[in-house]
Amino acid sequence: MAAGEARRVAMVLSNDAAADPRVEKEARALADASWAVTVVAWDRAQELPAREQRDGFDVVRCGPTARHGGGLGNIGAYRRFWRTAAERVSAMAPRVIHCHDADTIPVFLAARRACRDARFVLDLHELYAESRMIPQRGWKGALARTAVTRVEGRGVREADLVVVANPGQVAHIAGLGGPRIGSDAAVDAVPQCRAGARLVLVENAPDLRRFPRRAAPRGPGTPMRVCFIGQKRSVGQLEALMRAIQPISGAHALLAGGGTAAPDIERLAIEYDRVETIGRVPYDTIPGLYAGCDVVYAVYDTTYGNYRTHFPVKAMEGMAIGVPVIVSEGTWVADFVEREGVGVAVRPSD
Repeated sequence: MAAGEARRVAMVLSNDAAADPRVEKEARALADASWAVTVVAWDRAQELPAREQRDGFDVVRCGPTARHGGGLGNIGAYRRFWRTAAERVSAMAPRVIHCHDADTIPVFLAARRACRDARFVLDLHELYAESRMIPQRGWKGALARTAVTRVEGRGVREADLVVVANPGQVAHIAGLGGPRIGSDAAVDAVPQCRAGARLVLVENAPDLRRFPRRAAPRGPGTPMRVCFIGQKRSVGQLEALMRAIQPISGAHALLAGGGTAAPDIERLAIEYDRVETIGRVPYDTIPGLYAGCDVVYAVYDTTYGNYRTHFPVKAMEGMAIGVPVIVSEGTWVADFVEREGVGVAVRPSD
């Protein structure tokens, strides 16, 4: 086996890898450490190149065609993706299989038959069973949550390393059968887990070279500009922002990014004054958008347990730039933001 093949990592994710900063940063870090990294991604729209080289790592995209936000209607497409991705991973014979989020665990379970010596890294960006990605209500919700929790628990138990994105996730992962935590304080618990080499915290902190702190606020007398930059998944919270700026003279809202709710958001924005919407933006242009704003809006629907524990990337990016943030009250990030004096927490429905 050649040296490059001996240090090969197969990363698996269920999006198209067009703009996933966490995956990109991890892939670049491994590539810089002389690992050969290939990201196996699911291009549901089948619109991007099947192969791409980027910043020292490779991206390989596969099907089938499917739509985001399809709920249980996507289960057939998921099964085909898992099978295809497992075939791609098996053909690489990697030393490490690195799965991003619970919905890629089946790829490892299928590929391990052909990759018996591969180590398994499970990278949990969020609490998948309590997210918008699966139904939450009725018998369908109960069935989906039970299935996801079982798969997630199996992944945590079999992983050589579990990576979490937020301190609020630590206790949850411990409850799934991962390393037991000796403290209720998640941040204090992480070093104990590191000692066991099973659980590590890797937050979605922005690269400060890309997100430098701006020298000064925008000029005096400039109307307030509030921005939301990210995946548009919730109509309610973004329409609340549109309504909130209407009575504030000159206030302006910028809603940038793609997402399943993007078409509905664009239609709604037409009904409001001083609301600008743009679609998916290249990651390198995001710091410039923040620099032209005064407030970062990072409010989410906290009826989803996932949003009660997460630390929104956009909140971190706003803090890096030096812009105050608005977040959802009753969350882990709300406690942080108000304790550190870098923004305010509001009711998501207000």
